[in-house]
Amino acid sequence: MLRAWRTERAAPGAPRGFTLLEVLVALAVFAVVTALAWRGLDSMATTKAHLDQEMRMWRELELVFERISLDVTQLAPRSWKGSDGKPRSALQASNTETGEQCQLDVLRFGADKEPVHLRYALKDGQLTLEVIAETAQAAAALINTDASPRHVLLEQVERCELAVLDRGNQWQARWPVKDPADATRPRGMRLRLTLAGRGEFERTYYLP
Repeated sequence: MLRAWRTERAAPGAPRGFTLLEVLVALAVFAVVTALAWRGLDSMATTKAHLDQEMRMWRELELVFERISLDVTQLAPRSWKGSDGKPRSALQASNTETGEQCQLDVLRFGADKEPVHLRYALKDGQLTLEVIAETAQAAAALINTDASPRHVLLEQVERCELAVLDRGNQWQARWPVKDPADATRPRGMRLRLTLAGRGEFERTYYLP
């Protein structure tokens, strides 16, 4: 009987379970594969988030350039009044020597033919757009967003450089050069923006 029991245990093809060592090895392999898969997915998610952020930045930058192009090429043939009550030309441009601040005022007609005063300004690293209109309807029709008069267009802007091309083909750092009420229309305008960690970007506009 003992001989028969030994023969049965040694019989080939008999079913057998996993040993503890085999189970531990399998668990270790599974843990390594899982960790590698998780790192791969995490890397893909991080890369996608970075690409989405970059695409959003490029899209916002292009929208800013296109918006300014639309505004400066549709100047209204009239003036607006400054805070001192004195008339100003339809286009006013100025910036500091360091470029940490700049301001561009544009008077153009909105969708309802009402004059709309737009002010682009760089301050504290933010490029903003302020809509100043004679009526709230004109401002809302032009900005086509919410009721807030000031909107942040770009952040982390280190430098802004505005230059205006006069009739003598000379670039001027401010416009008008002397009299703020000078209605002389320049030939063109150049805008340079320096974004933190991304470099300098430039766009030149022709003013008809």
